[in-house]
Amino acid sequence: MIHLKFSYSVFFFLTSLIFTNFCFSQIKKDSIDEMILELMKEGDIPGLSLVFIDNGKEEIKTYGYANLENQIPVTAKTLFEMGSCSKAFTALAISNLVHEHKIDLDAPVSTYIPWFNVTYKAVSKTVTVRQLLHHTSGIPWNTISKIPELNNEDALETTVRTLINQELNNSPGTQYEYATINYDVLALIIQNIVNESFEKYLQENIINDLGLHYTTLGVPRDNKSMATGYKISFFAPREYLAPVFRGNFAAGYIISNAEDMAKWLKFQMGLANDHLYELAKSTHSRDRTVPLHGMSSYAWGWDVSLDGSGEIYHAGLNPNYTAYVAFRPDSLIGVAVLSNSNSRYTAIIGNNVMKLMAGEGIENEFDPGNDVDRTYSSLSLALAVYILVVITFLGMILGDWAKGTRKYKRPAFTKFRAFAFSLLVVLPCLYGLYIVPEAIAGFSWGSMLIWMPISFEVMIKLILVAIGITYFSYFFSLYFPEENKFKRVLPQLLLLSVLSGLANAVVIIMVTSALNSQVELKYLIFYYALAVLVYLSGRKFVQINIIKLARGLIYDLRIKLTEKIFSTSYHRFEAIDRGRVYTALNDDVGTIGESTNTIVLMATSIITVAGAFVYLASLAFWATMLTLFLIVTLAMIYFFVGKRANVYFEAARDARNVYMGLINGMIDGFKEISLSRNKKLEYKEDVALSAEEDKNKTSTADIKFVNAFLVGESLLILLLGAVSFAIPEMFPNIKFHTIMSFVVILLYLIGPINGILGSVPGLMRLRVAWNRLQEFLKEIPANLDLNANLEPIAPKVRNIIAKGLKFTYKNTTEKNDFQIGAIDLEIGNGQILFIIGGNGSGKTTLAKLLTGLYHPDEGQILINGNQVSGHQLSEYFSAVFSPAYLFEKLYNVDTEGLKDKIGKYLKILDLSGKVEIKDNKYSTLNLSGGQRKRLALLQCYLEDSPIYLFDEWAADQDPSYRKFFYRTLLPEMKKMNKIIIAITHDDHYFDVADKVLKMDQGKLDVYRHQLTESSYQ
Repeated sequence: MIHLKFSYSVFFFLTSLIFTNFCFSQIKKDSIDEMILELMKEGDIPGLSLVFIDNGKEEIKTYGYANLENQIPVTAKTLFEMGSCSKAFTALAISNLVHEHKIDLDAPVSTYIPWFNVTYKAVSKTVTVRQLLHHTSGIPWNTISKIPELNNEDALETTVRTLINQELNNSPGTQYEYATINYDVLALIIQNIVNESFEKYLQENIINDLGLHYTTLGVPRDNKSMATGYKISFFAPREYLAPVFRGNFAAGYIISNAEDMAKWLKFQMGLANDHLYELAKSTHSRDRTVPLHGMSSYAWGWDVSLDGSGEIYHAGLNPNYTAYVAFRPDSLIGVAVLSNSNSRYTAIIGNNVMKLMAGEGIENEFDPGNDVDRTYSSLSLALAVYILVVITFLGMILGDWAKGTRKYKRPAFTKFRAFAFSLLVVLPCLYGLYIVPEAIAGFSWGSMLIWMPISFEVMIKLILVAIGITYFSYFFSLYFPEENKFKRVLPQLLLLSVLSGLANAVVIIMVTSALNSQVELKYLIFYYALAVLVYLSGRKFVQINIIKLARGLIYDLRIKLTEKIFSTSYHRFEAIDRGRVYTALNDDVGTIGESTNTIVLMATSIITVAGAFVYLASLAFWATMLTLFLIVTLAMIYFFVGKRANVYFEAARDARNVYMGLINGMIDGFKEISLSRNKKLEYKEDVALSAEEDKNKTSTADIKFVNAFLVGESLLILLLGAVSFAIPEMFPNIKFHTIMSFVVILLYLIGPINGILGSVPGLMRLRVAWNRLQEFLKEIPANLDLNANLEPIAPKVRNIIAKGLKFTYKNTTEKNDFQIGAIDLEIGNGQILFIIGGNGSGKTTLAKLLTGLYHPDEGQILINGNQVSGHQLSEYFSAVFSPAYLFEKLYNVDTEGLKDKIGKYLKILDLSGKVEIKDNKYSTLNLSGGQRKRLALLQCYLEDSPIYLFDEWAADQDPSYRKFFYRTLLPEMKKMNKIIIAITHDDHYFDVADKVLKMDQGKLDVYRHQLTESSYQ
């Protein structure tokens, strides 16, 4: 009974164990499938074969397609190129010949290849076979670019001959430096020893001996089973037929499938009964004589991990295939991954599968991404957009030319000189572009294009196209220039802002990457100097032209405003709020002009940030996406803050109008408010309150932006902390120098990012200023055409007649409007008319109607019997209004030929020695009120118009000069056949007038009439 119970217990335990293992294995397999499919998608891998060995049990899984176009699925028999995983086969062949005593590992290579010679610091050096196996020969890694595209029988020897007199990077045996061509030299050694082709020896003595029935070297056994190779370009795998490098077959062109890789893994772990296993074990022995590379050391065709796992592995990368093989001899687990894409994810997949099989956690590998393609594709797309923009610009030029808005114009010599200089500037850039392969990797252009994604080649071509089309459009625009000077210079500013921003990004990228760069110092200095030159030259050009553009824009806007104001009749001008005039001409125009600098510099900062972020994405894609997310969040905060702050900017702008209106009142009415201390204090209080409102509204808006700015800066500081503290923990596989580069660039970008965000308030003010300026321009009631040809005035004025003149002041605050008229009057040449009346009777309004400053609501004014109105009527008058305003310069008077006349009148007006006229300007206007009116009278004499109008001219004169005016000057004007209209209260001199009319409540009545009908004939 006991025995039976024990048997049941054992049975139950074994059943449970088997079921648990089955469930665990199933979960593990499901996890592997999910992980692989996700990484294949991220890594742009069309098809993949996976082999894993666990305690002698093999399993093969296949995913995706061997050919995307024809949707041919990958199978266990699908063939792939193994890339550098091929080196283990060559190393095994060497081990076999060492075992046969045909090769001495410590013998010089020249023992087997007599003509082989390399140098270190110009001194010939000996390289041993062992050093080739361990990659400690000192041969540079970039000698891969020397491998010729050949498929002939002597390709191997031709390839090795490229190393004759090769300068080594290190003295042999002192440093590890991976160079694929080391194994091509080993292959030639084998070929020379066995006296047959390396391919044949390896196939017959290694591959066939191991029973790898589908495995070949360089040429597939069955083309139909060969997976199509893909190169990742423009964010997707693209079919790519790589050149044949027969001379490099030994190092990277074993072709195999999953079934044979399963046998290969078992063989390497001693799970297959094969006489070559002991030789394979010798290839697992790492080199202990040189420093480690990372946590690994190189053996013969294998990397050996020193992280405690005892893992032996190797990755393979060809232009259109990748592979990864790894195994742990002690745990008897192994993985092989074959894919038909040059994706970096192949090795990640293999490493993750190995860890899952070993029961280890998968580390969050920071995106190994196809960052190179991502960078070049992004730049290519940006270049394509730029080219489309330039083509559009060129199309606009051609369209304008076709419409006749652009005319052919031979450019000045200075333009040709500038064009020639720009060509000289671009030559170093073109040279820098030409030497890119040599500078970056010591490659030729041919090898660079093979190993780089197609997007790199497209990018280079697009750069050349962009340069060409830019110069073509520039050259074409020289002969067909844009008339608008701002439109003419704007494309250049934007272009150089982009170039300057990109150059600035390149400078910081070079500073950070130089710390871990393998690029020669001379190239680093050249490109750094070139980037700095482009940045500073572009910045200087942009800054200088921004100043010119801003000042030119301010000038043009002011001219446009003043032209519109001058195109307004006086009556309509009186209705314009003076505060708005001052604010528009000074604040708004100044804000708009200064904003050009903000906009272009912001564009430069944006380009700098964009260029740096493209580089950051190549270093750490997801961290870059996180940064962009934070910046977009910050931009959204700014957007909403901006919408709220805009209300305060608008209110501040209204307050500024009020403030400027009060300032204008202070200037014009200072005499009146100076009569009373309380008036001054109350007016000062109004000015202070208006200024305070402007201050408070503007401060509130600015403070809102400061709060958002500090939030944004806090986010950037938090991001720096996250990069420094969190990312190393989250992604332990990221190299230290990558994190440092990321931190340094983010630190550098704080300035441009803050500059972009800091420009937002300025842009908001620009928006307010621009909208207000446009509104003001629309509201200015311009009703005159200053450029229209004036009708010639009559050479002799016989009379001026007013018939039925009516004018009404529209009063919006009172019920009754004030009206004058109907007015009828007539006066001939050589006659004097006095208009009298009390204050508010309408005398000044009548004067403005007669001079054309006001346009009557009804009636007409005739000169010599012909109706004349508006600005045409004003041309017949010279006037002195009250108060009289004098400009420092005499306008519409050429004083050059009037020196005698000026001297005569200065004497008559008792102004000699007090004021002079030189270069059409008064020497001073610092005169008494009476003297200023006499100076205004002098200006009337010089203008010599047929009609004179004087508004209370004698009011400020002393009694003697007042008498002189009425008794002497007016009669003399009468003798000159002038028509004189004077508004006066001096009843002692009414006898001087030919007619005296009185205004009363807007009506004109005869006060005294001395003229006869015949007087007007």
